[in-house]
Amino acid sequence: MYIPKKNLKENWEEVEYLIENYPLATIITIDEGSIIANHIPFVLKIDESGGSKKLLAHIAKSNHQIPSLKSNDNVVVIFQSINSYITPEYYPTKQETHKVVPTWDFASVHIHGISKIIDDFEFVRNQLNLLADQEEGKKPTNQKKWKVNEAPENYLKIMQKNIVGLEIEITSFECKYKLQQDMRKQDLDGVIEGLANDNKIELSELTKKTNYEDTQ
Repeated sequence: MYIPKKNLKENWEEVEYLIENYPLATIITIDEGSIIANHIPFVLKIDESGGSKKLLAHIAKSNHQIPSLKSNDNVVVIFQSINSYITPEYYPTKQETHKVVPTWDFASVHIHGISKIIDDFEFVRNQLNLLADQEEGKKPTNQKKWKVNEAPENYLKIMQKNIVGLEIEITSFECKYKLQQDMRKQDLDGVIEGLANDNKIELSELTKKTNYEDTQ
């Protein structure tokens, strides 16, 4: 991934933020010269004692990517934040000089890792629980949080017959936050305000966090 120095993020916390907040990732492998890509939601698992970091998921047994995931030390998983076109109208500088152009803002991380398929009932059930708990936990506190065990067990077992577990050990990452880091303060503030006014609150807050909170 092309990453100008001003957009490079090397802190694990910023990688973890993208994985947990935007868990639907693109997983890429190569099988006999053909590139295969699929979109799969992941859960991050960190071994606090050993320090290893793994991505956990499940995948349909009929998915044609499985052969290239069984034992592969060259897998790429891409997570990307919410993103948006940035209009020059956000920049106060436009009113002064008109020397501004549009851009597109986003944050992304490319995870490199070692994959393996785990066809084990308990592993898959645990992954389903982790994923459901992760996403249900993002609901407002006054909303009920659904649990996997609320579904009939016989039904769950039938559904599980069609999927297998996927584990990817993270070996390295490349992380890019392209969120106005090179702009004058007045233009940065203009983008934050403009996004908020256009009801793109999530990206507005991420831009603010990246440029102000993370630098304090």
